[in-house]
Amino acid sequence: MDRYMPVTGIDCSVPSLLIDTEAPLDVLHEIAAYRIRTATQLLESFALSEGVHSDLARVLVTS
Repeated sequence: MDRYMPVTGIDCSVPSLLIDTEAPLDVLHEIAAYRIRTATQLLESFALSEGVHSDLARVLVTS
């Protein structure tokens, strides 16, 4: 087995993410959680920038 396992999307044959198969599970879990939090925060910022109360929402999200 190769050390780095490529992960591809459903509609993409080019791997955009490589998983280290020798990394401890707690490290892989923390990295996955970080990526999910980052994507969630980015989507929330897009959604809140379009709203009527966007200034108040930005203050509440960043607090």
